Amino acid sequence: MRKFLPWLLLVFWADFASAAVTPEQHQKLVETCRWLSQQDLSYSQSWQPPGHPYVITMDCSNTVRYIVWKVFGIDLPRTASDQYVTLKKKGKVREVPLRADGKVDPEKLLAEMRSGDLLFWEWTYNVPRYPPISHVMIYLGRKKDGRAMVAGSSQRMDGERGGGVDVYTFDPNAPSGNAKNFFNFITHRGRLVAYARPTARPGWMVRGGLE
Repeated sequence: MRKFLPWLLLVFWADFASAAVTPEQHQKLVETCRWLSQQDLSYSQSWQPPGHPYVITMDCSNTVRYIVWKVFGIDLPRTASDQYVTLKKKGKVREVPLRADGKVDPEKLLAEMRSGDLLFWEWTYNVPRYPPISHVMIYLGRKKDGRAMVAGSSQRMDGERGGGVDVYTFDPNAPSGNAKNFFNFITHRGRLVAYARPTARPGWMVRGGLE
């Protein structure tokens, strides 16, 4: 993975100074996500990582779970909804900032976020659980051209490799699926609702985001 080091230092250097994680963790995070992207895994494909004791279904939550465990040594629950609930109980979840029109404020959100934060969407499909958190990805930081990047598993086909388990550009207001009823009418629109910092100390949200 050393051959990616110059690219990593060049592209994500701006995030090292402000990251909640250490530069070494940030580097390992980006390397891990780009290595996963090169495994050519489609969304929800069954895969056994090298040295891993069992096969993993690489949907969004399992992919993020594997990344967080591999990079930070933190064991998250299986589903995106349970990950959200667990981190919220520990005071590590914050709602995304909104503009007056109800859409996410991208500039404010990206100013608040740090490398390694998890992003949570609700109602990207008709999810049968509460809260209706249905999608999760992990934030990597910004490239030198200003583009924000995330990693995870998605059914989108516009990732760096093409789709599935990949690295993607991040637009907090991009269309993100919908929940529909039996008659195919939209009942809820998918939207980004929160982000979490698994590496923060418990009560991070209560302290106003102070580490």
